Amino acid sequence: MNILMVGPDPAEKGGISTVISNFKQYYSSDEHKLYFLSSWSGTKKWQTEWNAIRSIRRIISQKQIDLVHFHVAQKGSFFRKALLKKLVPSRCKIIFHMHASQFDMFYKNSHRLIQLFIRRTFNQTDHVVVLGENWAEFYRTITKTNVSVIQNAVRIPEKSLFNQDARTIVTFGRIGERKGSYDLLQVAERIQPMFPDVRFVLYGDGETEKVTATIQKLGLKNVTLGGWISKKEQEAILKNTLLHFLPSYHEGLPMAILETMASGIPNLSTNVGDIRDAVIHGENGILTAPGDVHEMTKQLTKLLNEPLLLEKYAVCAREKIIRDFSIENYHTNWSAFYSSSRTW
Repeated sequence: MNILMVGPDPAEKGGISTVISNFKQYYSSDEHKLYFLSSWSGTKKWQTEWNAIRSIRRIISQKQIDLVHFHVAQKGSFFRKALLKKLVPSRCKIIFHMHASQFDMFYKNSHRLIQLFIRRTFNQTDHVVVLGENWAEFYRTITKTNVSVIQNAVRIPEKSLFNQDARTIVTFGRIGERKGSYDLLQVAERIQPMFPDVRFVLYGDGETEKVTATIQKLGLKNVTLGGWISKKEQEAILKNTLLHFLPSYHEGLPMAILETMASGIPNLSTNVGDIRDAVIHGENGILTAPGDVHEMTKQLTKLLNEPLLLEKYAVCAREKIIRDFSIENYHTNWSAFYSSSRTW
């Protein structure tokens, strides 16, 4: 079976690009052959989008594609894939692989005609794949198309990178309100007098100017912005990281959480999206309600005061990823899923 995978350029920033990059680097099957078409690029946005529109039918014909696997988020990503979907010949099966962190809000806040278009697009798709049961429940309310769950996965480092002597807490990903960055700053403000040696570093892009202004306004000496980093740089950073802190308001299943857990770095996060499928509260990390700065501060204080508890979470976090979120198991699941498409 020949499969065309359509989504953002794998060299771009973000979780979806990481997923596609992992497919490109590690997926191997005697039964299925993958081809790739970039539909979005941050540096060559319009050229990449136009090239995708212009070339998708030619690639499908030349490579004798049987199934098109679209990687989809909300807003522009959804509309781009909806357009490209219309160019796919009827003989091909179509998968919408949903990575959106706020598709429920995007749908709810859309005009009723746009909502109708969204439902029709899904209903005319052969299968929808989501990152967890929480999102599956939502998509089943807006489409009659079958919805399956295949959770994200990551490559497992050879050994744990957890360093119990580290005093740095990091956040990877977009910086801004959705990711709870301003709540993190409030937590850092409360932690600063109690643990003056602890540092918070936010790695990523987004609302950097506004966050910098807030850091200055609050007089925080324990928070810095680290910019966007490569995977190689991330591994070096994790060797001196005590905890990954992601107080998001909306999520799917963030690659940053899976990657840090795989490296043996515990997580303090929020119980949104499908994060709870990976972070088990009180077993391998901590979950709080989004926006609950008091509870976040309380839990972080406890972790900083109990290094043995943090070390236990580090071990259990890595074991959880090895058991349930390895890239090998992930691609085995996708191979089985691709094979099942013959019966749709």
